[in-house]
Amino acid sequence: MWPLAALWGLVALVTGVHAVQQMRTNADWQDNTLRVALLAWPAGQGTDNDNDADTGAPAYATPSVRPQWLRETRLGGERLAGSAAVPPLLSVHELGAPGQVHFYLAEIDGQLARVGATLYQPAGVAAGGEPVVRQVARRWNERLPTGGQMLDNPVLRAVYALALAMSAISVALAHVASAWLRRADASLERPAGAAVAPYEGPSELAPAVVHLRTLQAGQSRWIEEQRRFLADATHQLRTPMAVLRTQLQSAIHGDVLPADALQQMLHTVDRASGLANQLLSLSKVEQLKRMGELPCVDLNAVAREAVMELAPLIAAKRLDFALEGPDLSVPGDAALLGELMRNLLANAIHHTPAHGRLGVLLRDSTGWREMLVWDEGPGIEDGVRQRLFQPFSAGKGGVGLGLSICKQIAESMGAEVTLFNRQDAGRVVGVDALVTWGPSAAPGDTGTTLAPGGLPAAPGTAPA
Repeated sequence: MWPLAALWGLVALVTGVHAVQQMRTNADWQDNTLRVALLAWPAGQGTDNDNDADTGAPAYATPSVRPQWLRETRLGGERLAGSAAVPPLLSVHELGAPGQVHFYLAEIDGQLARVGATLYQPAGVAAGGEPVVRQVARRWNERLPTGGQMLDNPVLRAVYALALAMSAISVALAHVASAWLRRADASLERPAGAAVAPYEGPSELAPAVVHLRTLQAGQSRWIEEQRRFLADATHQLRTPMAVLRTQLQSAIHGDVLPADALQQMLHTVDRASGLANQLLSLSKVEQLKRMGELPCVDLNAVAREAVMELAPLIAAKRLDFALEGPDLSVPGDAALLGELMRNLLANAIHHTPAHGRLGVLLRDSTGWREMLVWDEGPGIEDGVRQRLFQPFSAGKGGVGLGLSICKQIAESMGAEVTLFNRQDAGRVVGVDALVTWGPSAAPGDTGTTLAPGGLPAAPGTAPA
């Protein structure tokens, strides 16, 4: 409606300018009419000396010239003719020379009037006659423009017609659009869980309705996922607190040795702390999803930093570790990408037997980039595969958020993370965790061929 408001603002401006011009024209006409009324004062009239009532007004030959009020007064203030309602001049010195017209405003019969006054010298002045003051007045509001005068202007008529036509069209379009939107809104409103009814609104709005339904469905899924996650997180956070309370009570009652109790409590606190940190990581992922365009991050630098942090764990199990691949940059957040790398690498370290091998391989090909964390663990069991990335589906010793966080971090950066068994001659020889940016084919089912040294020759080709 802003264009319509601007249009009527322009109409008001044009109307105001024309009204001022018309008011000036009316003012000139009124002053000229008062001058003519003084000049055309009929001779030989207006000599009646009646101070208590209005005397007969002079009869003008042209009725349009006749003013609403007039008065003829001697210099001493005695009224000779006309209306007593016209106030006499307090000072005749304002009139100037005879024949000059002096204009001023006065209140007559409760109305604002424009008065023209002049000093008139009758023919007998030379023989001893006395000059008189003649006053004529018209209502001041005659200066104001009338509706007829405004509409007499062809430009203003055209502006009014255009504004009215555009207003009518705008109101009609708004009514039609409102009806369309109400029908579209009715098709979107449905009880939770109800089947989606076919869209029956205007075809022009069908793409928008489909898009809104898609957004609505995505939002509903996200809300449901968050609801389940919060419920699970509440339960998971409550569990270590209850365990810690039990351990404290056992230590107080002397059921366990203090050293053993402290060791158990330390393990419980570490588990709760790890869960809290992972929950914070998930909140950062939600912020990353709303950032829009992401900066480029040096994947090699992130990988080296994650390896340095986990080097004590690698050394403790005497693992043979390798970091290979070209320099790569990917869109994302360095902190969250490091969290992704640490989770995958920690998972690989945990499942790789002592003196085994694991590593990180970076690959760059046309249109896609890959980061592969591989190990020589026992592989993924069929019963675990379907819930790998579900929150709080931990195996032994975990809190069940690591892989779920990895999946969400990857998706927030436009990447995809997959885990699959690596095979050699039909035998599972380890697990590959593959993070892919850009278009890539889905992993096949034939197994990954091992290159010399045990590194996968074609990462991302063999889920088991």
